[in-house]
Amino acid sequence: MVTQRHVVVVGAGVAGATAAWYLNRTGQRVTIYEAEAEVGGQLRAKTMDEFGLLYEPHGPHIFHTSNPTAYKLVSSHCRLNDYQHRVLTEVEPGHYLTWPLQVNELKKTRWWPLISAELNHLPATPVSTNLETYAISIMGSTLYELFVAGYTRKQWGREPAELSCRFAPKRLVLRNDDDPRMFRDPFQGWCVGGWQNLVQGLLADQRIEVQLTRPVTINDLPNADGYVITAPLDEFLRAEPLQWRGIISEPYLYPISDRKLKAGVVNQPSPDTTATRLVETKWMSGQEQCGTIVVHEFPGAPLRHYPVDDEFGFNRARHRDLVRELHEIVPNAVLAGRLANYVYIDIDQAVMQGLAAGKRLLRFLSGDQPGTINPEEPEEIEC
Repeated sequence: MVTQRHVVVVGAGVAGATAAWYLNRTGQRVTIYEAEAEVGGQLRAKTMDEFGLLYEPHGPHIFHTSNPTAYKLVSSHCRLNDYQHRVLTEVEPGHYLTWPLQVNELKKTRWWPLISAELNHLPATPVSTNLETYAISIMGSTLYELFVAGYTRKQWGREPAELSCRFAPKRLVLRNDDDPRMFRDPFQGWCVGGWQNLVQGLLADQRIEVQLTRPVTINDLPNADGYVITAPLDEFLRAEPLQWRGIISEPYLYPISDRKLKAGVVNQPSPDTTATRLVETKWMSGQEQCGTIVVHEFPGAPLRHYPVDDEFGFNRARHRDLVRELHEIVPNAVLAGRLANYVYIDIDQAVMQGLAAGKRLLRFLSGDQPGTINPEEPEEIEC
């Protein structure tokens, strides 16, 4: 056990809250700073009407994992329902297909003869030059143009050939199992009442000092023995901004409807539509009261939602420079979360990064040196 030290956590999203929880339970004095008026980060759900109907202004967040540690920690700090995520894509007005694509559904479309011929002539291994070459090499040109090209141009504001394919393998697949679920992980669900309840549960111990509406940068970093940084490094270091892609969410209330969409998320890949997807949180939340909210998502907001993985890796190289700069200025700091690490990760990975950050910082306080946090560091814990 390390002698009690004072640790500052910057950012009260799920990664920061997990790190704060872990460090607090090891006996450290923890202060967590959050720039917003409430904890939860981009996981926060909001309500629109007097009946408490929930929607997610920063996109849908679905918990799914095969990691027992992540599941045990999450389920012990909030109540998970049994939601199994399904995504549809509206390839034409009123014509929906499961996403990721299912071959047996494609066989019933008018495009199947062309698709089938292209699938029979795919290369033995994916071509990983960029997102465009990768997508075409695993699904052919027809499916790429119908489902990937237009969506990508809208979502990222650039040509698919200008983007890296590093995130594509877990998003772009052709399936043959007729299972309509997006994920196959054994542990799945949505946090009853919204994901801020998970973060509030992690920070519930009164020994954790929570400072809200306190934006912290390198210029006003409080004195402490160690730090966990979950804020975006370009903002935290007051550096030239990295490239991010943000979404604009426009919620629409339907007060007398149960559900409007055919699934919780409906992608809009057509270049003839301006929205990238429609999201109906009632599918996830399981709320039973009358009414529903459908969020229309549009690209191009000046927000830090998604890191931009360009074809040549320039943005990721710039981020590595920022990490080195941070450790030169604050050698007793570790990173956690998607914003600080400039990665697109899921809730379970953010949880594991928070745990790994807490462990790494604890080792540093014992005399070791911190370093870049790996996305997952398995460990048995008692929740």
